[in-house]
This record gives sequence, structure tokens and C-alpha cells, in this order.
Amino acid sequence: MTKIITWTILSFLCWTNTFAQKDTIIQHTLDSIRTSSDYPGLVFTFIDRDKNVHAFASGWADKEQGIKMTVDHKLHGGSTGKTVVSAIIMQLIEEGEITLDDSISQYLGKYNWYSRLANADQITIKNLLQHTSGIVRYEFKEAFLNDLTKDPDKVWKPEELLAYVLDDEPPFEPGRGFTYSDTNYILLGMTIEQVTGNTFYKEAEERVFTPLGIESFSPTNNNQIDNMAQGYYDEGTDYALGFKAPFLVDGKAQNNTQFEWTGGGYAYKNADYAKLLMAIYEGELFDMEALGNAFFDFVEAEEIRGKYGLGVIRYEYPEIGAFIGHSGFFPGYYTMGFYHPETGQAFTMQVNCTQMPQLKNFRDDYLRLIRLSLSFK
Repeated sequence: MTKIITWTILSFLCWTNTFAQKDTIIQHTLDSIRTSSDYPGLVFTFIDRDKNVHAFASGWADKEQGIKMTVDHKLHGGSTGKTVVSAIIMQLIEEGEITLDDSISQYLGKYNWYSRLANADQITIKNLLQHTSGIVRYEFKEAFLNDLTKDPDKVWKPEELLAYVLDDEPPFEPGRGFTYSDTNYILLGMTIEQVTGNTFYKEAEERVFTPLGIESFSPTNNNQIDNMAQGYYDEGTDYALGFKAPFLVDGKAQNNTQFEWTGGGYAYKNADYAKLLMAIYEGELFDMEALGNAFFDFVEAEEIRGKYGLGVIRYEYPEIGAFIGHSGFFPGYYTMGFYHPETGQAFTMQVNCTQMPQLKNFRDDYLRLIRLSLSFK
């Protein structure tokens, strides 16, 4: 008995020591990456095959205030919020409320603006999820950008966002091309509200976050989010959306964040996005096999350097294989989140800057951390 107890204790100490060494190596690598790529702050999480969460932070949440980045800081997730939208749509399909082949006109055709959408009489739910609708982006339209900066506190209605693309000629017929467009997901958000009778954010809380015990996802319909890291970007650049810098003044966003809605619409702790990806891709929110794995119906998407499914991106890299997940951009914040089906692990990384000299290194830095994490058994 004594020998058994001794062996158990030694095994436990060896196991915990291995994890401690792994985390130390990853932290040192993270610190090195942050310095070499000159990110203000950097957060990285991986969830191993045993569902252990390893979260790391480096650098500054606010350089001017001297506040160090921690794993508890929230960063804007940009388009990663589309992950939540697609999960709810798949739940509604599983419940028999809608189908992928339903025409969007069935839900939104009653509005007098609907017929002015590109391909209005042909668009399906699948087209919107997959960005194969032929509807272009509203968020980089010059008229929208001019209006966006006029009133930082404006509460944008979905139909006001759609107004910027009405009467536009489609670049292709539905299903015959790909163009990434937040407008697709605005229409999906409106469809969710039509079908459920609830606001999108309420449905997301009840269907996704509460069941999973995820608490940090904060809707960006509020310009003051607790424990938010400062975001850094250069004013006047194409992707700054006309925003004034810095992103936060006295903890409050001085630019409008509410407009993004179901095109993104969340800030969160980095580790919670990894948990969400793990839950979705391991079937905790809906039964992918029962839906015929339609979720993974990918089309070529050269503009995002991958393939796009129903709210999920697929990337493949030498030596480490295929990953599924989503990326997200918002002025001052950049995110990538992957799940690795081969090993059942999730990886998320965020930085609080979108300045191009730093951001050009992001993907390589992220893959370096993933490869390092995968090297540990």
C-alpha cells in the first residue's frame, strides 16, 4: 500500500511539474513574441485534449496608464461574434424552426426595403451564413463611414445599416461566388429575432453563454465595458473606420461600437472564446452529425486565405494540418481562434492593436504558439 501511495504521489508531482514547465516555456515565448513584434499587449489561450485551460498574457492593457495586460482583460472580438450567430441558426434548424434552404424573403420580405437588396428573390439562409449571397459590405461604404463618425452614441437600427447597400448590383448570383460581408450577418440577426420573438443578445445569452457557463462575453452595444483593454490603431488608415484615437478615454469608447451588432458585437476574455469554440465543434450546442455536417460545407474563399463554411473558416498549414474557427478585426483589436480536430484542442490569440507594421506578423506568431503547444504531449 505504501509503495502504491508513493508511486501515485510521484506520478502526480511529475504530471504537475510537466504542466508547469510547459506553461513556463509558453509564457517565455509569448513575452519574446510580444517584444519582437512590438505588440502593446498580447493574450493567448490553449485548451488541451484533457480540457485543461492554459491562459497567458503579456505586455500592456494600457501603455499610457501603465496597466499590464492580464488574462482577465477583455478585448473586442470583431467578426468572431459570427460564431455565436451561426450556432444559434444551427440550433433553430435542429429545432425545426428554419432550414438552410429557406428563402430570407420568408422572414424579411414584408419590409418595403427588402426587394431592393441584391438577389432579394433568391437569397437563402445558407447563402448568408456562407457569404455566397452576392450582398456586399455596408461597413466600408464611404457614406456609412461619414455618418458613423458624426454621432458616437447613435443606436443604429439594422435597417439603417442595410440602407447603404440597397439597389447595389450583385457581383454574382447566389451560390456562384464568395464575398465576405457583415451585411449577411445583419440579415441573419434580423431573422433570428423574427423567428424567436426575442432580441439577438437575449437569445445568445439563453442559448449559448448560460448553458456553457461562459460569463465574460459583453455585447458592444455599450460604449463602457468593464475591464476593457485599450486598443491602438492609426487614425486615417483604411481600416480605422474614421475612428478617433485612442479607442478608450477614461474607460469609455469614444467611437461608436454598437453598429457592428451581429456582424461581431462582443468583447470578452480570451479564454472564453477558446471555450466557446471547443463547445461548438465538439457538439455541445447542437448535433452536427444529425444535421448532416452541413456546418462544414466549405467554399473557396481566397480573400480570407482559407475556406468558409456556415460561420466557420477552415485553414490548413504544413505539419500541423487543418484548423477550424474564425478571425475578427475591429479598430484596435485583432483575434484568431482555432479548433484542431485531430487533437481536440482549441487555441485563441488576441492583440490590442491593428497597426499594420505589427499586425503583419500576427498569423506567423499565432502559428508559432500553436506549434509549440502541440509539441507537448
